[in-house]
Amino acid sequence: MPWVVVATAHAAGLAPAADWDAARAAHLLRRAGFGGTPAQVSHLASLSLSAAVDELIDYAGTPQTDPDFRCASGMDRGALRRAQLGRSEEKRQEVRQRLERFDRLQIEELRAWWVRRMIVTPRPLEERMTLFWHGHFTSGYREVRSASMMWEQNELFRKHALDDFRTLLVAVSHNPAMLRYLDNASNRKEAPNENYARELLELFTLGEGNYTEADIKAAARALTGWTLRGTEFRNAPRIHDDGEKTFLGHTGNFDGNDIINIILEQPAAARFLARKLLVGFVRDDPSDADIEALAGVIRAEKFNIREVLRTLFKSEMFYAADAQASLVKSPVDLVVGTFRVLELPPDDMYGAVRALRGMGQDLFQPPNVKGWDGGRKWISAATIYARYNFASAMLAGTGSRLADNMMGPGADPGRLQRHRRDLLHDLDDYPGLEVPDVQVEPQYQPAFNPATILQREHLATADRALNHFVERILPLRVDPRQRNFLRVLLVQNGARFDPDEPATMARVVSLVNALLTMPEYQVK
Repeated sequence: MPWVVVATAHAAGLAPAADWDAARAAHLLRRAGFGGTPAQVSHLASLSLSAAVDELIDYAGTPQTDPDFRCASGMDRGALRRAQLGRSEEKRQEVRQRLERFDRLQIEELRAWWVRRMIVTPRPLEERMTLFWHGHFTSGYREVRSASMMWEQNELFRKHALDDFRTLLVAVSHNPAMLRYLDNASNRKEAPNENYARELLELFTLGEGNYTEADIKAAARALTGWTLRGTEFRNAPRIHDDGEKTFLGHTGNFDGNDIINIILEQPAAARFLARKLLVGFVRDDPSDADIEALAGVIRAEKFNIREVLRTLFKSEMFYAADAQASLVKSPVDLVVGTFRVLELPPDDMYGAVRALRGMGQDLFQPPNVKGWDGGRKWISAATIYARYNFASAMLAGTGSRLADNMMGPGADPGRLQRHRRDLLHDLDDYPGLEVPDVQVEPQYQPAFNPATILQREHLATADRALNHFVERILPLRVDPRQRNFLRVLLVQNGARFDPDEPATMARVVSLVNALLTMPEYQVK
C-alpha cells in the first residue's frame, strides 16, 4: 500500500493492524470471502498481511475458471410479438405461458449457477461484493419478470464490484432491472414517478433525515428520461424535464448525473456508505467514531471501493477481538461456507437454493426494496432448524429419505430436463429465440465422506481428528467440556479410532454434523 494511503488512513482513525497469524487469515477469508480450507488459510497466513489483502483485492489477474452464465436471447417483447403473428388468441396465450415458464426455469438455473460460482470461485471477494451490492441495490425477479435482466444486473455488480461508488451508482441508475423494479422507466416530465428518487436517497446513498420531500421531487424530475427501449437503457431527452430544479441546496437545470454528483458531495453520503460497509464486514453496531473514521477514508479515496476495502482489511479495527465472530452468518454464508470448508463437490445446487429459501434468503428475490434485514434477524425459531437440517442433509446426501425428511422433498432431477424438453420441442415456432444448453445439471449431493481429509491431513487418532475439524470449522475456541463431549462422538463406548473402518468414518461424520449445528458455527 502506498505510504500516503497509510498516512491518510491512520490520520482518519484506522490504525494499521499490528499482528498477523492463521486466526486472522481465517477471519479475513470468512469476511472478504466465504471461508476457506486449512490449506487456503495457511497460504494467506504465510504471506504478510499486506500481501494477503492485496491478493484477495487485486483479483483481476486470477483467471475465473467457472463458465459465465448464458441467458436465452430473443425473449424480449418483440420476439413474443413475432411468435404470435397469425395465431389465435388461445395460441397466443399458450405462447406467453410457455415463454414465462421458460423464464422461470432460467431464474432457477441462474440461482443455482450463482451459488456454484460462489463455492468454486478463485476470486472470493468478487462474489462477496456482488452479493453485497445485490443486497444494497435490490431488485426482485417477481417484479422485474425477466431472468436476463436479473442476470445483467448480477453481472453489473460483478463488473463494478470494487469500482468507485459514483460509477456504480450511474450504472445501477441505468440498469434495466432497476429501471423496471423502481419504475423509473415510466418517469417522465408530464408525470414524474418518485419511486427511484426516493430509494436513491433513502436506501442507496444518504439515509433518512438527510434530505426533504422537496429534494425527492427535484431528484425525480432530474431523473426523467432515463428509461427503457424494449429491454435496453435509453436516455430520452423528449421526456426529460429540463426545467430549473433545487436539490440539496443547489439550483440548476439538473439531470441524473448532476443529482448523483451532488449526493456524493454531501458529508452524509460517506457516513452512510461507511456504516453499510462496517455492518457488512466488521460488526452489526459500529460506533459513531468508527463510522466517521471509515467515512474519512472514503472521502480521501474519493469513494474508490477497492482502496477503501484495502485500508479496512489492513486495519486493526477489522481484526479487533470484539469484531471477530461477531456477525451472524447469512444463509449464503452458511451454505457456501459449508461447501467450501468441507470441500464438498458442488453437485446439488438446486438443493442448496432450496435450503437458502428455507433459511430466508431467496437470491434474486429480496423481501422488499430494503433488502434482507440481516444480522440477528437471520436467526428465528424456524430458520435455526432449517440451518441445522441443511447441514445434516448435505452430510447425509440429498435424494435420500433422511434428507427429504429434514429439508422436504426436492425436485426430481429428471423433472427439470423434462420441463426444458417440453418447452423447447417446438422451438422453431419462436423466431429469433436462442436457448443455451443446460448450465447447471440437476443432481443429488453425495454423502459426505471424510476419508480423503483424514488421509491427506494424517488424522490417525481421535484427538488429531478432533483438533483438526474443530479448528477447520469453528471460528471460536471451544471450552474443555464442549471438547470432551465432541471427543465422545469419536470414541463412544470405547470404540477404536481406525480411519480404515466404515464405523470410524460414520463417527467422524457425526462429529462434523455436531460442529455444523453448534451456535459457534452460526457466526463469522
